Amino acid sequence: MGIFLKITYDSQGGKTKEKAIINQNILDNILNSLNDYAWQDSISSKLTSLDPKYSHIALGTILRFFHLKNIEIGNLKSFARYAKKDDKLIIDQILIIDKYEDLSEDETRKALCDDVFLYFKEIILKYKDHFQDFDAVSFIPLLEERFKKIKEGN
Repeated sequence: MGIFLKITYDSQGGKTKEKAIINQNILDNILNSLNDYAWQDSISSKLTSLDPKYSHIALGTILRFFHLKNIEIGNLKSFARYAKKDDKLIIDQILIIDKYEDLSEDETRKALCDDVFLYFKEIILKYKDHFQDFDAVSFIPLLEERFKKIKEGN
């Protein structure tokens, strides 16, 4: 199976229980959609030259969905690092919960998808020449299409 992306998240929820549930459902949807083995396998032949049975995680990502006060206290920042030994780009994105607090569920989903996609696009393209067996440039439109479906609720 041609798996190249693994994504997870760490979330502090929301200011209210209701908003925390909405945020978690949206984050779960994003993760389930991007971690979907069938989707990754269906596009992996366009992105890697290795036989899919030798696939490896080229993109190891985590979304951290935290309150601004905790980001400031912990001096937390988004970062990315390419691990040459593993041919893997590690992306650790910090998202501020407070930004989405007053948005509806649909608005939150769209804004989160846009924020995650734009950051991933920027970082993946920044490191595109580092990959030994992953076509980062070809992946961007496929990732954008996937996020478009997530934004639509699919």
